[in-house]
Amino acid sequence: MDKQYFPEIFKDPFDFETTNDLEGTWKTIAEEILNEHPEEREQKIAEFQKAFQNDPEVSKWRTPGETSRFEDRKHMIQYLRAGLWDVNTALHILRQYLASGHLYPGIVKASVPMLLEKVWSKKLLAATEYRDVYGRRIYIYRPGAWNPDDIPVNELFAGAYLMFEMMAWEMKTQIAGITMVCDLAGFGFKHLRNIGMEQVRCMTSFMSGAFPIWVRRIHVCNNPRLFGVLFNMMSPLMDERSKKNMVFHGNDFTLLHKEVPVFLLPKSLGGSGELNNDVSVKILMERNEYYEEMREHTLKHTSTKK
Repeated sequence: MDKQYFPEIFKDPFDFETTNDLEGTWKTIAEEILNEHPEEREQKIAEFQKAFQNDPEVSKWRTPGETSRFEDRKHMIQYLRAGLWDVNTALHILRQYLASGHLYPGIVKASVPMLLEKVWSKKLLAATEYRDVYGRRIYIYRPGAWNPDDIPVNELFAGAYLMFEMMAWEMKTQIAGITMVCDLAGFGFKHLRNIGMEQVRCMTSFMSGAFPIWVRRIHVCNNPRLFGVLFNMMSPLMDERSKKNMVFHGNDFTLLHKEVPVFLLPKSLGGSGELNNDVSVKILMERNEYYEEMREHTLKHTSTKK
């Protein structure tokens, strides 16, 4: 059973500015679940920087003579945390991340906040301002409320991609990870037939460590029998840790409500209203220019590697 670090769920506004100096409970969490030790940090950073500067796989995604944004200290720490401070694991995650434009081109092309107003307005996903008793950021995803006739599948997945990018930039979320609630109320054949292997690979890679963030728990709710078809597509691509992190609730939300407060949840999950994604969407919109530049950089490098 996972260790609880806080007495109750608490509000914690998004913070992208905090330095890498850890204090109190967060230092304890980092040491216990990430194997992070401040006295080893500089050596690990230096080893990681040398590793990716000399790695032939990473070099394929760089312009000759270019200084990579991943050589920024904050980025290097982000990937080392995702790799439990093991340099080879962190390098593997970076390789997979850099290849995302090649692996999921349709999703990357749509990954600009200003292009996704329909996704935001339909309240299909939200990174909340709350953390659970484990310190994890609570993220809610509602693919069953998605109308494929109105919103292309790549736009739905681009919204999730951007939310994960945003959360991965928070120091505390790099450390504690994410608790994900997946609401499948309304999920049917129309949804299933619009999800292809590009989306399945992207979804499973996020959950299985191909992205610099830890998904620690996945609550799957209102899952119909038809979801079994999608899960059978996903399962061979998922690692065992991700499978163990999944909790299937069906229509019984008793356990879910013990871990995620009702006031954060939409009616389909036993809540009292709509999903509120105002804060997380506002942050993404304010950073639109950054995401535009990131998309163009990724697609430029992808086009040169064909």
